Amino acid sequence: MFGLSIHHHRDDFEQRCAPYAGMVYRHCLHMLKNVQEAEDAAQESMLRAFRAYPSFRGKGVASWLYAIAHNTCLDVLKSARYRRVQLTLDDPENPFEQADDAPTPEAAYVQKAEKEQLWELVMQLSQEQQTILSLYYGEQMTYEQIAQATGTRVGTVKSRLNRAKEALARKLEEKG
Repeated sequence: MFGLSIHHHRDDFEQRCAPYAGMVYRHCLHMLKNVQEAEDAAQESMLRAFRAYPSFRGKGVASWLYAIAHNTCLDVLKSARYRRVQLTLDDPENPFEQADDAPTPEAAYVQKAEKEQLWELVMQLSQEQQTILSLYYGEQMTYEQIAQATGTRVGTVKSRLNRAKEALARKLEEKG
């Protein structure tokens, strides 16, 4: 009987959470800026989520996983081990680097700098706003998919996304 419940727990977790593993990894990569560290943090995040899953009582699996990934990355950033890692955005495995139609080195530097600045501003938003922007732009989910992933209604998703965009626009204006 006990074995059956563990098996069901794993199957249910995989069905509900596995589709967001990519989102978890990409968020870790944004925060840690290192492929190996991001892979480790994403794996740790999913493990933490699996352990906590029996007590999860909500519909918003994506928001919950995003929060776990965020907190896992904050733990990594605080750790002494992470500070010793040589960070680089020139990692050949970095999926955010685009080899096809590569711009000039100067243009690539500007693009990278702009992307970093934008991400720093996004990280200043509320966790809810970070999640909704990540699902919409990063995961390219529809309003309906986001509503399902966050356990909210489509109208709520639209208004939260608009508020997140407005907050980000204000941050961009402040930065000049």
